[in-house]
Amino acid sequence: MKNIFKKILLTLVGIIVAIVIFGGAFWLIDGRSPQAFIISHSLTKRTMEDYEKGKGDKTDKSTVDIPAGVEFPREMRQYRVGNMQVFHMEAEDDSKPIVLYIHGGAYLNNFEKLHWKAMAEWAKSTGCGIVAPNYPLLYCYTASDAHPLMMQLYQQLIKQYSAKRIIIMGDSAGGGFTLALAQEIRNDSIDLPSHLVLISPWVDVLGGDDALQENDTFLDAEVLRKVGADWAGDIDPRDPMISPLYGDMQGLPPTDLFTGTWEIFYTDIVKTHDKMKAAGVDAKLHVAKKLGHVYPLWPCPEGSKARKEIAEIIKN
Repeated sequence: MKNIFKKILLTLVGIIVAIVIFGGAFWLIDGRSPQAFIISHSLTKRTMEDYEKGKGDKTDKSTVDIPAGVEFPREMRQYRVGNMQVFHMEAEDDSKPIVLYIHGGAYLNNFEKLHWKAMAEWAKSTGCGIVAPNYPLLYCYTASDAHPLMMQLYQQLIKQYSAKRIIIMGDSAGGGFTLALAQEIRNDSIDLPSHLVLISPWVDVLGGDDALQENDTFLDAEVLRKVGADWAGDIDPRDPMISPLYGDMQGLPPTDLFTGTWEIFYTDIVKTHDKMKAAGVDAKLHVAKKLGHVYPLWPCPEGSKARKEIAEIIKN
Protein backbone atom coordinates (compact mmCIF):
# COMPACT_ATOMS: atom_id res chain seq x y z
CA MET A 1 0.00 0.00 0.00
CA LYS A 2 2.86 2.35 0.89
CA ASN A 3 4.58 1.59 -2.42
CA ILE A 4 1.40 2.38 -4.38
CA PHE A 5 0.97 5.67 -2.51
CA LYS A 6 4.62 6.50 -3.13
CA LYS A 7 4.27 5.82 -6.87
CA ILE A 8 1.15 7.98 -7.09
CA LEU A 9 2.90 10.80 -5.20
CA LEU A 10 5.99 10.61 -7.42
CA THR A 11 3.80 10.62 -10.54
CA LEU A 12 1.93 13.72 -9.35
CA VAL A 13 5.18 15.49 -8.50
CA GLY A 14 6.54 14.57 -11.94
CA ILE A 15 3.44 15.96 -13.67
CA ILE A 16 3.62 19.20 -11.65
CA VAL A 17 7.33 19.64 -12.43
CA ALA A 18 6.67 18.98 -16.14
CA ILE A 19 3.87 21.56 -16.18
CA VAL A 20 6.07 24.15 -14.45
CA ILE A 21 8.95 23.51 -16.86
CA PHE A 22 6.63 23.63 -19.89
CA GLY A 23 4.95 26.81 -18.67
CA GLY A 24 8.27 28.51 -17.98
CA ALA A 25 9.67 27.49 -21.37
CA PHE A 26 6.50 28.61 -23.16
CA TRP A 27 6.57 32.00 -21.39
CA LEU A 28 10.25 32.42 -22.26
CA ILE A 29 9.67 31.64 -25.94
CA ASP A 30 6.27 33.25 -26.53
CA GLY A 31 6.43 36.12 -24.03
CA ARG A 32 3.06 35.17 -22.54
CA SER A 33 1.82 32.61 -20.06
CA PRO A 34 0.19 29.50 -21.57
CA GLN A 35 -3.10 30.63 -20.00
CA ALA A 36 -2.93 34.03 -21.73
CA PHE A 37 -2.15 32.32 -25.05
CA ILE A 38 -5.15 30.00 -24.68
CA ILE A 39 -7.50 32.84 -23.68
CA SER A 40 -6.41 35.04 -26.58
CA HIS A 41 -7.15 32.24 -29.04
CA SER A 42 -10.48 31.24 -27.50
CA LEU A 43 -12.12 34.67 -27.79
CA THR A 44 -14.92 35.11 -30.32
CA LYS A 45 -14.59 38.08 -32.66
CA ARG A 46 -17.81 39.86 -33.61
CA THR A 47 -18.20 39.95 -37.40
CA MET A 48 -20.02 42.36 -39.69
CA GLU A 49 -22.62 39.64 -40.21
CA ASP A 50 -23.14 39.52 -36.43
CA TYR A 51 -23.50 43.29 -36.43
CA GLU A 52 -26.14 43.28 -39.17
CA LYS A 53 -28.10 40.54 -37.38
CA GLY A 54 -27.95 42.29 -34.01
CA LYS A 55 -28.57 45.85 -35.08
CA GLY A 56 -31.89 47.09 -33.82
CA ASP A 57 -32.23 44.33 -31.21
CA LYS A 58 -34.63 45.76 -28.62
CA THR A 59 -34.07 43.08 -25.97
CA ASP A 60 -34.69 44.48 -22.47
CA LYS A 61 -31.30 44.76 -20.76
CA SER A 62 -32.43 46.97 -17.90
CA THR A 63 -32.26 44.27 -15.21
CA VAL A 64 -29.44 41.81 -14.51
CA ASP A 65 -28.42 39.53 -11.65
CA ILE A 66 -25.05 38.82 -10.08
CA PRO A 67 -23.94 35.42 -11.45
CA ALA A 68 -23.99 32.35 -9.25
CA GLY A 69 -20.65 31.64 -7.65
CA VAL A 70 -19.63 35.29 -7.26
CA GLU A 71 -19.74 36.42 -3.64
CA PHE A 72 -19.13 39.91 -2.28
CA PRO A 73 -17.84 40.41 1.27
CA ARG A 74 -20.69 42.72 2.26
CA GLU A 75 -24.35 43.11 1.35
CA MET A 76 -24.97 44.24 -2.23
CA ARG A 77 -28.18 46.23 -2.37
CA GLN A 78 -30.00 47.42 -5.48
CA TYR A 79 -31.89 50.57 -6.37
CA ARG A 80 -32.81 52.63 -9.42
CA VAL A 81 -31.66 56.00 -10.65
CA GLY A 82 -34.39 56.81 -13.11
CA ASN A 83 -34.76 53.55 -15.02
CA MET A 84 -31.12 52.56 -14.40
CA GLN A 85 -30.43 49.59 -12.12
CA VAL A 86 -27.59 50.23 -9.65
CA PHE A 87 -25.74 47.70 -7.47
CA HIS A 88 -24.23 49.24 -4.32
CA MET A 89 -22.05 47.69 -1.62
CA GLU A 90 -20.69 49.82 1.22
CA ALA A 91 -16.98 50.01 2.03
CA GLU A 92 -15.49 48.14 4.96
CA ASP A 93 -15.26 51.43 6.87
CA ASP A 94 -15.31 55.17 6.23
CA SER A 95 -11.58 55.29 5.50
CA LYS A 96 -11.91 53.06 2.43
CA PRO A 97 -12.72 54.35 -1.08
CA ILE A 98 -15.83 53.80 -3.16
CA VAL A 99 -15.24 52.39 -6.65
CA LEU A 100 -17.79 53.45 -9.25
CA TYR A 101 -17.30 50.73 -11.87
CA ILE A 102 -18.56 51.30 -15.43
CA HIS A 103 -18.57 48.00 -17.29
CA GLY A 104 -17.54 47.38 -20.88
CA GLY A 105 -19.34 45.51 -23.63
CA ALA A 106 -19.26 47.85 -26.65
CA TYR A 107 -22.33 49.70 -25.28
CA LEU A 108 -24.26 46.59 -26.36
CA ASN A 109 -23.76 44.02 -23.61
CA ASN A 110 -24.43 43.83 -19.88
CA PHE A 111 -21.92 42.82 -17.22
CA GLU A 112 -19.89 39.68 -17.85
CA LYS A 113 -18.94 37.28 -15.06
CA LEU A 114 -15.33 38.54 -15.31
CA HIS A 115 -16.54 42.02 -14.27
CA TRP A 116 -18.27 40.70 -11.17
CA LYS A 117 -15.33 38.49 -10.19
CA ALA A 118 -12.87 41.39 -10.48
CA MET A 119 -15.09 43.72 -8.44
CA ALA A 120 -15.56 41.07 -5.74
CA GLU A 121 -11.79 40.46 -5.67
CA TRP A 122 -11.04 44.17 -5.18
CA ALA A 123 -13.76 44.51 -2.54
CA LYS A 124 -12.21 41.66 -0.54
CA SER A 125 -8.57 42.67 -0.93
CA THR A 126 -8.97 46.42 -0.36
CA GLY A 127 -12.17 46.84 1.68
CA CYS A 128 -13.49 49.29 -0.91
CA GLY A 129 -17.13 49.90 -1.63
CA ILE A 130 -18.55 49.08 -5.07
CA VAL A 131 -21.16 50.96 -7.10
CA ALA A 132 -21.96 49.22 -10.39
CA PRO A 133 -24.59 50.83 -12.64
CA ASN A 134 -26.36 48.82 -15.32
CA TYR A 135 -26.49 51.85 -17.61
CA PRO A 136 -28.82 52.05 -20.68
CA LEU A 137 -27.50 50.14 -23.70
CA LEU A 138 -28.01 49.83 -27.43
CA TYR A 139 -30.39 49.35 -29.18
CA CYS A 140 -33.05 50.70 -26.88
CA TYR A 141 -30.91 53.67 -25.87
CA THR A 142 -27.92 55.77 -26.90
CA ALA A 143 -25.31 57.94 -25.17
CA SER A 144 -27.76 60.82 -24.77
CA ASP A 145 -29.91 58.56 -22.57
CA ALA A 146 -27.09 57.06 -20.51
CA HIS A 147 -24.97 60.12 -19.68
CA PRO A 148 -27.61 62.12 -17.74
CA LEU A 149 -28.36 59.09 -15.56
CA MET A 150 -24.67 58.52 -14.84
CA MET A 151 -24.25 62.19 -13.91
CA GLN A 152 -27.29 61.93 -11.65
CA LEU A 153 -25.80 58.84 -9.97
CA TYR A 154 -22.43 60.56 -9.46
CA GLN A 155 -24.05 63.63 -7.93
CA GLN A 156 -25.98 61.37 -5.54
CA LEU A 157 -22.74 59.65 -4.55
CA ILE A 158 -20.87 62.85 -3.74
CA LYS A 159 -23.75 63.90 -1.48
CA GLN A 160 -23.35 60.61 0.40
CA TYR A 161 -19.54 60.45 0.33
CA SER A 162 -16.72 62.91 -0.16
CA ALA A 163 -15.65 63.05 -3.81
CA LYS A 164 -12.13 62.35 -2.51
CA ARG A 165 -13.28 58.84 -1.57
CA ILE A 166 -14.57 58.05 -5.05
CA ILE A 167 -12.59 56.27 -7.76
CA ILE A 168 -14.20 55.91 -11.18
CA MET A 169 -13.05 52.83 -13.05
CA GLY A 170 -14.12 51.24 -16.32
CA ASP A 171 -13.07 48.79 -18.97
CA SER A 172 -13.39 49.04 -22.77
CA ALA A 173 -16.56 51.02 -23.53
CA GLY A 174 -16.85 51.59 -19.78
CA GLY A 175 -13.32 53.00 -19.79
CA GLY A 176 -14.24 55.48 -22.50
CA PHE A 177 -17.43 56.31 -20.60
CA THR A 178 -15.34 56.86 -17.44
CA LEU A 179 -13.09 59.41 -19.14
CA ALA A 180 -16.02 61.16 -20.84
CA LEU A 181 -17.88 61.33 -17.51
CA ALA A 182 -14.83 62.81 -15.76
CA GLN A 183 -14.55 65.49 -18.44
CA GLU A 184 -18.24 66.28 -18.05
CA ILE A 185 -17.91 66.50 -14.24
CA ARG A 186 -14.96 68.88 -14.64
CA ASN A 187 -16.80 71.00 -17.24
CA ASP A 188 -19.78 71.37 -14.89
CA SER A 189 -17.49 72.46 -12.00
CA ILE A 190 -18.61 69.51 -9.87
CA ASP A 191 -16.18 67.97 -7.38
CA LEU A 192 -13.98 65.49 -9.22
CA PRO A 193 -13.28 61.93 -8.06
CA SER A 194 -9.88 61.20 -6.52
CA HIS A 195 -8.69 58.87 -9.30
CA LEU A 196 -9.56 57.27 -12.65
CA VAL A 197 -8.62 53.75 -13.73
CA LEU A 198 -9.08 53.05 -17.44
CA ILE A 199 -8.77 49.42 -18.56
CA SER A 200 -8.36 49.20 -22.37
CA PRO A 201 -10.61 52.26 -22.76
CA TRP A 202 -12.50 52.81 -26.02
CA VAL A 203 -11.65 56.51 -26.33
CA ASP A 204 -12.46 57.07 -30.03
CA VAL A 205 -15.50 55.20 -31.34
CA LEU A 206 -14.35 55.74 -34.93
CA GLY A 207 -10.74 54.88 -34.08
CA GLY A 208 -8.79 51.69 -33.64
CA ASP A 209 -5.48 50.93 -35.34
CA ASP A 210 -5.98 48.81 -38.47
CA ALA A 211 -2.26 47.96 -38.41
CA LEU A 212 -2.86 46.01 -35.18
CA GLN A 213 -5.95 44.16 -36.43
CA GLU A 214 -4.02 41.02 -37.36
CA ASN A 215 -2.89 40.52 -33.75
CA ASP A 216 -6.23 41.36 -32.11
CA THR A 217 -8.13 38.08 -31.75
CA PHE A 218 -11.20 39.71 -30.19
CA LEU A 219 -12.01 43.17 -31.57
CA ASP A 220 -12.92 44.05 -35.16
CA ALA A 221 -12.31 47.73 -35.91
CA GLU A 222 -14.83 47.94 -38.75
CA VAL A 223 -17.64 46.48 -36.64
CA LEU A 224 -16.81 48.70 -33.66
CA ARG A 225 -16.91 51.86 -35.78
CA LYS A 226 -20.46 50.92 -36.82
CA VAL A 227 -21.49 50.25 -33.21
CA GLY A 228 -19.79 53.45 -32.03
CA ALA A 229 -21.73 55.53 -34.56
CA ASP A 230 -24.94 53.86 -33.35
CA TRP A 231 -24.08 54.73 -29.73
CA ALA A 232 -23.50 58.36 -30.75
CA GLY A 233 -26.99 58.59 -32.26
CA ASP A 234 -27.60 62.21 -33.21
CA ILE A 235 -24.34 63.38 -31.58
CA ASP A 236 -21.12 63.82 -33.56
CA PRO A 237 -19.09 60.61 -32.90
CA ARG A 238 -16.04 62.83 -32.24
CA ASP A 239 -17.85 64.78 -29.55
CA PRO A 240 -15.92 64.20 -26.28
CA MET A 241 -19.07 62.73 -24.72
CA ILE A 242 -18.72 59.90 -27.24
CA SER A 243 -14.98 59.92 -27.96
CA PRO A 244 -13.17 61.48 -24.98
CA LEU A 245 -9.81 61.32 -26.78
CA TYR A 246 -10.91 64.61 -28.40
CA GLY A 247 -11.82 66.26 -25.10
CA ASP A 248 -9.85 68.64 -22.89
CA MET A 249 -7.70 66.70 -20.40
CA GLN A 250 -6.67 69.65 -18.25
CA GLY A 251 -7.56 69.41 -14.58
CA LEU A 252 -8.53 65.72 -14.61
CA PRO A 253 -7.71 63.49 -11.60
CA PRO A 254 -4.67 61.19 -11.47
CA THR A 255 -5.26 58.40 -13.98
CA ASP A 256 -3.91 54.90 -14.57
CA LEU A 257 -4.39 53.44 -18.06
CA PHE A 258 -3.96 49.72 -18.82
CA THR A 259 -3.51 48.36 -22.35
CA GLY A 260 -2.10 45.42 -24.25
CA THR A 261 0.05 45.95 -27.33
CA TRP A 262 -2.05 43.45 -29.29
CA GLU A 263 -5.37 45.29 -29.12
CA ILE A 264 -6.57 47.69 -31.80
CA PHE A 265 -7.15 50.37 -29.13
CA TYR A 266 -3.46 50.42 -28.14
CA THR A 267 -2.49 53.41 -30.32
CA ASP A 268 -5.50 55.49 -29.21
CA ILE A 269 -4.80 54.69 -25.54
CA VAL A 270 -1.17 55.79 -25.88
CA LYS A 271 -2.39 59.03 -27.52
CA THR A 272 -4.78 59.56 -24.61
CA HIS A 273 -2.01 59.07 -22.07
CA ASP A 274 0.31 61.44 -23.93
CA LYS A 275 -2.42 64.06 -24.21
CA MET A 276 -3.14 63.79 -20.48
CA LYS A 277 0.54 64.16 -19.61
CA ALA A 278 0.83 67.20 -21.88
CA ALA A 279 -2.14 68.76 -20.03
CA GLY A 280 -0.42 68.26 -16.68
CA VAL A 281 -2.46 65.26 -15.54
CA ASP A 282 -0.72 62.72 -13.28
CA ALA A 283 -1.20 59.86 -15.75
CA LYS A 284 0.51 56.46 -15.75
CA LEU A 285 0.46 54.00 -18.64
CA HIS A 286 0.63 50.26 -17.92
CA VAL A 287 1.55 48.31 -21.08
CA ALA A 288 1.48 44.51 -21.41
CA LYS A 289 3.34 43.19 -24.43
CA LYS A 290 1.54 40.73 -26.71
CA LEU A 291 -1.62 40.83 -24.61
CA GLY A 292 -5.06 41.80 -25.81
CA HIS A 293 -8.17 43.72 -24.89
CA VAL A 294 -9.04 44.08 -21.16
CA TYR A 295 -6.28 41.63 -20.22
CA PRO A 296 -6.44 42.73 -16.52
CA LEU A 297 -9.76 40.87 -16.29
CA TRP A 298 -8.36 37.65 -17.79
CA PRO A 299 -7.93 34.56 -15.54
CA CYS A 300 -4.19 34.27 -16.18
CA PRO A 301 -0.99 35.30 -14.35
CA GLU A 302 -0.73 38.58 -16.29
CA GLY A 303 -4.34 39.43 -15.45
CA SER A 304 -3.83 38.55 -11.79
CA LYS A 305 -0.74 40.79 -11.64
CA ALA A 306 -2.66 43.71 -13.17
CA ARG A 307 -5.58 43.25 -10.75
CA LYS A 308 -3.13 43.36 -7.84
CA GLU A 309 -1.68 46.59 -9.25
CA ILE A 310 -5.20 48.02 -9.44
CA ALA A 311 -5.84 46.89 -5.85
CA GLU A 312 -2.77 48.88 -4.78
CA ILE A 313 -4.12 51.93 -6.63
CA ILE A 314 -7.42 51.54 -4.77
CA LYS A 315 -5.67 51.20 -1.40
CA ASN A 316 -3.47 54.23 -1.94
